Amino acid sequence: GHPEQRAKAVVSTQSTGGSNNADVPKMAPDRVMSIQSSFESLKVILPHLVPNMQLGAEPEEYDVRILIPAHTRMSVNGKHGSTLVRIKTESNSSYFSIFPDPLPNSDEYIVKIINPTIEGAAKALVDIAKAISSTKGCQSVAFYDPQIWTPGTKGDNGSFTDNPPLPGERPPPPGEEETSESGTKEERVDGEVKQEMNEAR
Repeated sequence: GHPEQRAKAVVSTQSTGGSNNADVPKMAPDRVMSIQSSFESLKVILPHLVPNMQLGAEPEEYDVRILIPAHTRMSVNGKHGSTLVRIKTESNSSYFSIFPDPLPNSDEYIVKIINPTIEGAAKALVDIAKAISSTKGCQSVAFYDPQIWTPGTKGDNGSFTDNPPLPGERPPPPGEEETSESGTKEERVDGEVKQEMNEAR
């Protein structure tokens, strides 16, 4: 069969119950998607998920974000930024950065990637997941649960509250639902992806 038929992954979004057993406020603009899979399966499924992480229809560039534990930042950055530059270059990303502040009440940081292609964005996410795979399980982590705060009061953390998806684009007001042409309501899921290699929270 085709590789797509052999890919196995568990994909879930947190919308009503957070990983720290806290309720996720309905009005919070962030949502976290967790993916549990092998790297090979991740390569197959991410190109299908990246378009669904975008807030606009057919964007010129794809804005994706991955949450990484604080103690893995050096694994993504590399010596003198070498790993970060390599992943950015090999994926042809136009923007690639680790935000300087953690997400509120957590030990997680956002790595933001902007890429002109779905395949490039997916490759960057897989390469980051590989870069942190050997160190991410070394320490316990307070996971980020989406929450509400006043923009600008929690540092430069890369959340959708403080950092819109693409220049000039803003997510809809919290709690506003999109209605498709068929009249059904659709939930928006942002591009924050947490790759959890064969490991449940």
